[in-house]
Amino acid sequence: VDQFFALQVPMRSTELNALFRGIDNAFQVYANHVTDKLGSKEDLVPPEPVLTRYRKEAGIKAFVKKEILDPRMSEERRSSEINILTTAALCVQLNTLHYAISQLNKLEDSILERWTRKKPHENFLKKLVEEKSKSFTKNDTFDGSRKDINAAIDRICEFTGTKIIFWDLREPFIDNLYKPSVSKSRLESLIEPLDVELSKLCDVIVEPLRDRVVTGLLQASLDGLLRVLLNGGPFRVFFPSDAKQLEEDLEILKEFFISGGDGLPRGVVENQVARARHVVKLHGYETRELIDDLRSGSSQDMLGTRGKLGADSETLLRILCHRSDSEASHFLKKQYKIPKSSS
Repeated sequence: VDQFFALQVPMRSTELNALFRGIDNAFQVYANHVTDKLGSKEDLVPPEPVLTRYRKEAGIKAFVKKEILDPRMSEERRSSEINILTTAALCVQLNTLHYAISQLNKLEDSILERWTRKKPHENFLKKLVEEKSKSFTKNDTFDGSRKDINAAIDRICEFTGTKIIFWDLREPFIDNLYKPSVSKSRLESLIEPLDVELSKLCDVIVEPLRDRVVTGLLQASLDGLLRVLLNGGPFRVFFPSDAKQLEEDLEILKEFFISGGDGLPRGVVENQVARARHVVKLHGYETRELIDDLRSGSSQDMLGTRGKLGADSETLLRILCHRSDSEASHFLKKQYKIPKSSS
């Protein structure tokens, strides 16, 4: 900007607009560069296990072998790139983006003020300055920058939450929660490591971004819980009687993020938790009820329709695959040709 105003050239509105466009484009390029370095969120998430039906002797060894041999998980180079993106490093990126977007108004004011001093008698500028306050709700000078920086912040918040749950806490959360049973591996054991990760976030992130990044962690935690409940693999089985403990665990997770009023707003957390609460409720229905609802919803083989229980056929199918009884196993074999978990 200093170099621009030091130029000994005529300064018309064309030059002013070119300056604004150049700065706007530079911020957009930077925001996109930051997110491009993150890579894909899918790199953080282990592949979903193949759907199988209940078998009394679940083939744990075979399943673990499949996970180890998955090509995405064996790329050492990509793993090292992800490990470099620590929670602190990601928060610094967020803070930088927040600082950039918070300075755009000042930058615009400064440019217009200097232009006014350089070209005080031009009518077009007087009109431009007078209408400046309206420009933020219409065609704002740095609208592209604000849009891309906000999108980058959202992307990093999502990536940060996903990395914490599916990468940093994969072993205790994704791999081992509710194994070998709900009663022997409760979610409460995850609260301490979650609290450690949350502290890492809050120690670095600027206050205006705190709720956004913590919401990303909440969403990722619920994604992880749903992964366990619906795509947990053949060695995770659930009984209708587990629903009470699952509901208690969901309440523990909810209250952790509300933190007695010091965390996220209760309404925000309740809205996010609703999708997991419905799945927990479905786990409490008897096998016969789930089968009847699945039959009514998929009578014409249309996955995605909803029955009396308010669930789509895909969700009901996955709950039955994790149901520890022979009735569910027999139905899945006959109706969907789903194989047993192999030993």
